[in-house]
Amino acid sequence: MRKLVLIAFLSVTASAQTFDRFSVHAAGGKSIRTWHGQATVESLNIEIGRALSPRMEVAFVFAPMYIRQPRSWFGDQFGDGDENISAVSGSLLLRRRFRESADRAAIYVEASTGPMWAERRVPAATSRFNFISQFGAGVELWPQSRAPIVLGYRFGHISNGGYAPRNPGLNVSSLVIGTRFRSAMTRRR
Repeated sequence: MRKLVLIAFLSVTASAQTFDRFSVHAAGGKSIRTWHGQATVESLNIEIGRALSPRMEVAFVFAPMYIRQPRSWFGDQFGDGDENISAVSGSLLLRRRFRESADRAAIYVEASTGPMWAERRVPAATSRFNFISQFGAGVELWPQSRAPIVLGYRFGHISNGGYAPRNPGLNVSSLVIGTRFRSAMTRRR
């Protein structure tokens, strides 16, 4: 896992000249409770992106994740307990801002999708390889500052897309908090 993080960091650093935005967000939430049980998902989203226009941006998201889920395919019905799983995902994100010129707050919506790899099967008895698709909305406080604060909500769907025989997936609602850094040229636009 450490080698994967190092490789991703070096590749992003090598191509940093084409990017003008860097963000770090912490997200945490729970899945909807089903007969498979309920999972808790926490992630640290590291984004490196570029403005497509003053209101639209595209970014690559690298996200180490921590998942706590029922150990059994049957949830907690048989007292099997929970397991802790480390995972990592890489996604392509598209974000649209509204009221970008506001001094105090700017509203945004976003969507991202990409592959995810976990050290164990997520959900239990399914697949280590999944896809994660997320949709979110939030507010950026003091958007013209050097490091605006980001508060938001994300709905995420983790699923193997039929890649494995079982594909129940997880639907996760998360709260997001973070900050965004932009180059001086970007802030003046």
